[in-house]
Amino acid sequence: MTGWERLVRRLRRAYLRFRRPLAAVLAGAAVLAVARIAAPAPADSVPVVVAAHDLNGGVKLTPGDVGVETLPTGLAPSSSYSTAHEVIGAVLAAPMRAGEPLTDRRLLGRPLIAGYGAGLVAAPVRIQDSDVVALLETGSSIDVYAASSAQGPATLVASAAPVVMVPRVAADGQTGALVVLAVSPDDAARLAAASATAPLTVTLRG
Repeated sequence: MTGWERLVRRLRRAYLRFRRPLAAVLAGAAVLAVARIAAPAPADSVPVVVAAHDLNGGVKLTPGDVGVETLPTGLAPSSSYSTAHEVIGAVLAAPMRAGEPLTDRRLLGRPLIAGYGAGLVAAPVRIQDSDVVALLETGSSIDVYAASSAQGPATLVASAAPVVMVPRVAADGQTGALVVLAVSPDDAARLAAASATAPLTVTLRG
C-alpha cells in the first residue's frame, strides 16, 4: 500500500468518525447566516427628553424631573427636546406621566398656544369658584362671565376660550383659582378689565 493510499484511508476514517458533529456545525452556520440576512436593519434612533416621574402642571422643571431616552426616529414626537438642559427651569403647562416625551407645547410660553390659531395670547384668569376650576383640564372650552351684582345678569366676557393650562399654585390667601386661556388680545383686555371690577365664573362647553 502506498503512502497516498494510507493517507486517503485515514481521511476517510476521520470523516466517518466526525461527520455528524461536522454536519451539525455546518447546519448551525447556515441557520445563523440566514438569520442575519433576514433580520431587519436597526432603525435610526434619536435622544428624547421624557418625564422622569409623574409631574403636575405648573411645576418648574428641575434636573430630577426629566431624563433622556432613545426612541426610533419615527416614534419621536416633533418639536421634542434632545438634551435635558433645554427644559430645566421651564414651567410645565399640563400634567405628564412618567416616560412621556416632552415637547415645546408642554411648556408654558409662546409655543404653548402655537396650535390654537394665529394672533392669540396666553391670558391668566382668576375664577371665583376653585371647585369649578377643579373640573377643568387642558383642552377644555369655556365661556367666561362677569357678575357685576348679585341681582343683575352676568355678562359674557369671552366665548369658547380654550384652556391651555390649569396651574397648581400653592394657597396664597386669595379666593378662587387661576386658569390660563388662549384668547385674542381684545378678549384678554376685556378679561383683565372685568376681573378688576367683578368676580368671574365659567361654564363648560361640550
